[in-house]
Amino acid sequence: KLDQAATLVESADRYVIAIDAVVRAEVTADVGRRARELEPTVLTAKNQLADAARLVTQARPKLNDEDRRRAELLKTTAEAKIAMMEQAPLILSANSKAAAAQPLAEEAWALAIASDALADSAVASYNKLTKAGVQVSVINNGKAEQGLKDARDLFSRAATAFPEAGMDRYVAYVDQKLVQVAISRKSDAAWLAGQIAQANALIAPYNKADAKGVAMVKALPQTPAVAIADAYKTTADAATDAYFEARRRASTTDQLLKGF
Repeated sequence: KLDQAATLVESADRYVIAIDAVVRAEVTADVGRRARELEPTVLTAKNQLADAARLVTQARPKLNDEDRRRAELLKTTAEAKIAMMEQAPLILSANSKAAAAQPLAEEAWALAIASDALADSAVASYNKLTKAGVQVSVINNGKAEQGLKDARDLFSRAATAFPEAGMDRYVAYVDQKLVQVAISRKSDAAWLAGQIAQANALIAPYNKADAKGVAMVKALPQTPAVAIADAYKTTADAATDAYFEARRRASTTDQLLKGF
């Protein structure tokens, strides 16, 4: 039965080693995909390790001293690896969610920054108070609006991918920038229609929307990548600590088992 138990541990190790490589890796798209692929194998590994521990317990009363020492080590490593697998699902899930959200959020943030620059350029052109200047403002505001809409879609997808990362805060910020650009576009249209008083009346609402946007962006983490990293840490840190404590026990025991 000890040999059967050892075989089960070796079989489980195929999954444990693959999972361990993902747990120890930095979050990337490839690692995220691998994490999703490995999630179903956690239960298989746990079951094999539990069966191994059960066989050792059954065999122990009939063992001599040397075999009893081997049995203790087999049971210890099986239990340590079960403890690793108990933490693995949360870590793998956080890994796959962060990996899915990060490229979406990074692309969205780049679009939001570029769109903000276009909106600022539109205001500068409008402030020339010439037909040509306002026409340039119309073009830049249109580009800014489209860029912000694309950014919003990407942030929304990132929020769905990793709800714990707070990407909804970035969606709200982009929504506020869209409000600001919409006011600017109304001002463009009014000025070109010769409705100067109406255009001027939009200055105060625009400035209020701008101030709100500035306050919102100041309250955000430095970048969405920082928000995702913080969420990963909050979500997975306790499980990761427990995982690596169990991993140390398993590694120590595996080294001792090599003597048998």
